[in-house]
Amino acid sequence: MRKISFVGVLPVAALTVFQPAFAQTEDVRKAAAKAKEEHITAHGRAQPLKDSAVIGGRLGLTVQHNPATINVIQRSVMEQRGYAHAEDAADSAPGVSSGGSPGSPAQMMMRGFSGNQVLILRDGIYYGPTTMVNRPLNSFNLESVQVLKGPSSVLYGQGAVGGTVDMRTRDPAFDGPHANALVSYGSFNTWNAGVGGSVPITDTLAIRSDFSRTSSDGYVAGADPHSNDFTTTLLWHPSKKFTARFGVDYLTDRLSTYYGTPLVPLAQVHDGVGGLLSSSRGLGVSRSSLWRYYNAKDAKAGSVNVTPTLHLTWQPTENMTFHNKTYVLYAKRNWNNAESYSYIGSAGQTDAAGNAIAPGRLGRDRFYVYMNQHQVGDTLDGQFDFHVFGMKNRLVVGGDAYYVRLIRNRGFPDATYADSVSLSSPESTAVGSFAGEYPYTKSPTTMVDAGIFMEDVVTVRDDLRVVGGFRYDWLKLDRQNYSQSGAFNPATSFKGNYNPANFRIGPVYDLTDNISLYGVYTTAEDPPGSNIFLVNKGQFSRLSQSRQGEIGAKGSFWKGRLSSTLSLYDIRRTRVLVATGVDSVATAGVQKSRGVEWQGDLTLGKHWSLSGNVAYTWSRYGSFHPSASVNASGNEVPNVPAVTANLWGVWSRVADLPVDLGAGMRYVSARKGDYANTLSLKDYALVNLFAAWHAYRGVTVYGRVDNVGNKHFIQWADTSYPSEVMLGAPRSFSISVQAGF
Repeated sequence: MRKISFVGVLPVAALTVFQPAFAQTEDVRKAAAKAKEEHITAHGRAQPLKDSAVIGGRLGLTVQHNPATINVIQRSVMEQRGYAHAEDAADSAPGVSSGGSPGSPAQMMMRGFSGNQVLILRDGIYYGPTTMVNRPLNSFNLESVQVLKGPSSVLYGQGAVGGTVDMRTRDPAFDGPHANALVSYGSFNTWNAGVGGSVPITDTLAIRSDFSRTSSDGYVAGADPHSNDFTTTLLWHPSKKFTARFGVDYLTDRLSTYYGTPLVPLAQVHDGVGGLLSSSRGLGVSRSSLWRYYNAKDAKAGSVNVTPTLHLTWQPTENMTFHNKTYVLYAKRNWNNAESYSYIGSAGQTDAAGNAIAPGRLGRDRFYVYMNQHQVGDTLDGQFDFHVFGMKNRLVVGGDAYYVRLIRNRGFPDATYADSVSLSSPESTAVGSFAGEYPYTKSPTTMVDAGIFMEDVVTVRDDLRVVGGFRYDWLKLDRQNYSQSGAFNPATSFKGNYNPANFRIGPVYDLTDNISLYGVYTTAEDPPGSNIFLVNKGQFSRLSQSRQGEIGAKGSFWKGRLSSTLSLYDIRRTRVLVATGVDSVATAGVQKSRGVEWQGDLTLGKHWSLSGNVAYTWSRYGSFHPSASVNASGNEVPNVPAVTANLWGVWSRVADLPVDLGAGMRYVSARKGDYANTLSLKDYALVNLFAAWHAYRGVTVYGRVDNVGNKHFIQWADTSYPSEVMLGAPRSFSISVQAGF
């Protein structure tokens, strides 16, 4: 569900971005002290180019002087555009789109890559493969969502060919107590609520806590997702030289259990919906199946996640800074669903009980998995400023290590179809228990990684910088499989040791103080794409290799009223893994991607602002065989639109009244829905409208209508569920009240 932007009045302190050290300098203290008196009008602008973004590395480079494409969606912008979840915010960046499959929650697509090829972090910390461990996050608890495009193995040491997204939580403030609150109600009985605040306990110690909850019946009735997120952070800054930040995030959730709308043969089902897709195999979507829920009535897709973190920063001299972060993760996740829905076109099929399935019904599977994850890690780095042959130089060197223990218990029925339901009126049946499921199979996997890294920027001249980085890892993987009898299975279990080495290098040249050109070459050698915790013996022997070349320009014009970024890139990735079944992967081949991305933000006077972006992506497979029966060589990559575009316009303080009006549009071009390219998803454009009333200082009431035209569209086609597609949300409304003091 996409939202649109509005103008809000926010304190300057709310726009502050903390550096990796999380140290609150004297300049920040002075800015915060003025926050109660000094306010600015935020026009839905993107991250200013003169600010630093933590996701761009440890060198503290500004967005303008970092040789990479970086988009930062600040908390103020998330509030303005009504983004309830972090994934909605990330979608607003050029060329980014997200998938809605509960089997792979929180996955995104950028630069032609998706799933585990896009890394998702929480406060800069990696918690495992994106599609398995990450969860949709409530935006109320976040300070910003930061997006780094292209490979980032040099910075984070893991699969991140398409890009990296970092969810940054809020920090405490020292200038005085602050409080925030949100309550929102909308279509499909959707509630969003949040309450939080920051309190300075002493001059050197402050605490912030935020709690948020989202819940809904779902636009497909029965899916009813909800989540509760509690975040608390304690910031201790006893001197200019030392800072300690301790944070804890506790998240419980139930994902949407809508796994998709079934594809059916239109020759047999004569009420096909036009404008959604085309298929060379004659498949389509039945009108009688729109917004139907085909999962079991007691379906499960939930988790509990606890993540304490500790950041320590020590600056013994002006030219030397040390930073250490330690983290722990404990998570329990469970799925128990009917996930795949197959149209039965002819007689002869039976379910697990031996009952014949009548033609025209949907055969359903069952799949359950229960997962426990324990992880502990530490990163230590030092930053040093000095001169080399008269040139300023900043060097960061460090190392990190983490231990991951993931135990995955799962079960599948012996039968092809557990049961069946009607296409037009699916019966409300329980998940049940079927022969072959119990006792479950068990796969404990241990991954240990230790790495060393360095980053460097040398200022050759005042207008020329060269940025570089290198990382070397020792990665050990121990995959164990046990049968239903509890016996160890040596045929599929294995141990592996891998040593990825990656680098990046690129110059940044200033045409003027506000306009820069850059180029960068980046490599990535890392776990090869699909979920590494699913890999069995013999399915891969070498790490995947990637390389990216990128050039671009960044600048601000017209006394800062206009900022713009432009980038062109080319990526090639080899030895890509794909899922070939519910519990196996295979090395498929090569993937290539190239494209152009543009972002622009314009402020016209005191009342008008425009913000928009557009991306063109060409993504194809080279030699690519995702299964024995499919040759996808030369085909388009599924779920990758050639063009995505976003546009927001705001008229603030209409007729000098405390009222804002705005509109937004999102366009996504046609995409392929399968490896063989037999399924094509139609393009779509969504229009959203809003009005905001600034009732009191710090209190605003909003009304929104999303997907005004009630456009029916397909948001995602998960290749792991080829018999169904994920519909996007229909028209909806919401009304909310936000307060900040």
